Amino acid sequence: MKVAIVHDFLNQYGGAERVVEAIKMIYPEAPIYTSFFEPEKLPERMRSWQVITPNFKKIPLIRRFSKQYTFLLPLAFESFDLRDYDVIISSTANFAKGIITKPNQIHICYCHTPPRFLYHYETEFNRRKISIYKPFLIFLDHYLRVWDYLAAQRVDYFLTNSYNTQQRIKKFYRRESKVIYPPVELSSTGQNSQYKTQNYGKYFFIVSRLVAYKRIDLAIKACNELNLNLVVAGTGKDKKKLEKLSGKTIKLLGKVSDIELAGLYKNCEGFIFPAGDDFGMTPVEAMLYGKPVIAYGKGGVLESVIPGKTGEFFYENNVVSLKKVLANFNGNNYLKENCQKQAQKFSKSKFSKELRNFVTEKWKEEQNA
Repeated sequence: MKVAIVHDFLNQYGGAERVVEAIKMIYPEAPIYTSFFEPEKLPERMRSWQVITPNFKKIPLIRRFSKQYTFLLPLAFESFDLRDYDVIISSTANFAKGIITKPNQIHICYCHTPPRFLYHYETEFNRRKISIYKPFLIFLDHYLRVWDYLAAQRVDYFLTNSYNTQQRIKKFYRRESKVIYPPVELSSTGQNSQYKTQNYGKYFFIVSRLVAYKRIDLAIKACNELNLNLVVAGTGKDKKKLEKLSGKTIKLLGKVSDIELAGLYKNCEGFIFPAGDDFGMTPVEAMLYGKPVIAYGKGGVLESVIPGKTGEFFYENNVVSLKKVLANFNGNNYLKENCQKQAQKFSKSKFSKELRNFVTEKWKEEQNA
């Protein structure tokens, strides 16, 4: 069985890239087909992969302004020649599902979400709210939604990261899907970390890209008003804006090493997750370290956090609602063992086993047919 992997972009390292890395470990000989590959932005272990990209060289400044060329990405994925493979596994929150396969091939799509920007979910970039872009983008988005729906009909089998995303796939694509939770594990570096945090005292912790829809601003404002220590790890285009919001009890650390990250998890009072995300891997990561989670009660986190046992929810996405939970929160009320036991439901080994079994089963069915 010859396998290829297709992924939207390889120009950052986030939850979707962790999934691709886990798939690659199952099928180490599989090449990766993607629209953009910037190895310097990825962990060193991923830089030597066999990666195939479209020939964008003739398009001026496309790497610098990749978001402006979004309308070309459907054509890029349709241009890939995948005829030599038996099974193609696409990993997508955008357009990788649009590859073209033959009837004797199997296309399994691991869908992180239908494109957020096309279906009016909050995104990292908010150009669609800028009046100067609206007339053009209304027509472009209509074209892309039509293409996205048709592309979803090419997929043979859908897998997805949560029941939350499963409902979106059903609504927008009219397709059934199977939930296989994404892989979360502690790195060997993190497990053995003896890193001691700075003099932060009793603090809450966030690790996230610093972009608007992650709603880090809510946590900063709430901790400012309650005079609580908050430590934030991560980078992003909103860093300067968040620095201006931050009072004396807020620390924005930027990018941190695995050793530092592990120490920050291990020593925090609790982990704050203020975004209504598709799944949310960092809350599970925090629970693996035995830490409770304070999360906005919407999206995939409803499937991972157990209120009263491994954390708490606030149900209105505003400062007042978050403050009510933070003001009465005591990390000692949550058992480390309960948090870790819950997190094990989302282990990398479980993901690998379920995905491998699914692919093998569908391949055997195809062969028997």
